[in-house]
Amino acid sequence: MIPVFPALFICWMYILPKPLNKPLSKPYLTLIAIGNRSMGDDGIGLIVVESIKKQLSDDIDVQIWENMDALSVTAELLEIQTPTIVIVDCADMGLNAGESMWFKQSECALDKHLNLISTHGFGFADALALAETLGFKQQLFFFAIQPSDTSFDSAFNNEISETLKNNTAAMCKSLLLELYELLELKQLKQQ
Repeated sequence: MIPVFPALFICWMYILPKPLNKPLSKPYLTLIAIGNRSMGDDGIGLIVVESIKKQLSDDIDVQIWENMDALSVTAELLEIQTPTIVIVDCADMGLNAGESMWFKQSECALDKHLNLISTHGFGFADALALAETLGFKQQLFFFAIQPSDTSFDSAFNNEISETLKNNTAAMCKSLLLELYELLELKQLKQQ
């Protein structure tokens, strides 16, 4: 190929992918962080997933859904092709601030959050119900973190509470253990 303009040739050379030594494997699991940093502790899911992202294997597709409304959540859920999805978010579970809980979708009832819904008038539970109506069938797990304060921060300090800051490392470790347990189960099923 003869370049017409050297800059195009240079760009073309660097855009080419390097040959792979191994075939690309399709991710088994999608890890989704949901949150809104301007709502205090609501941003904890984002912080936890961003903290562990570099430690994850190629079997895990990481997605950050920051400030996403419920209709967008529905659309994104329907686009995911992995058989297993893990959502990391804050949830009011009646626990002490900073405590986390791991559960399957089938083991819980998602309630509408009456004072924190999207501008479209519905929240995550409604988004998931709509996605299921439209064909969403993947296995869904939640890693939920009890918030202390999810009030809107008009100063945009983007700060999580001290309790959650102090527990972030423990939350990261707990989530990593759960994720790798899921991947081990996958490997056992394949044998």
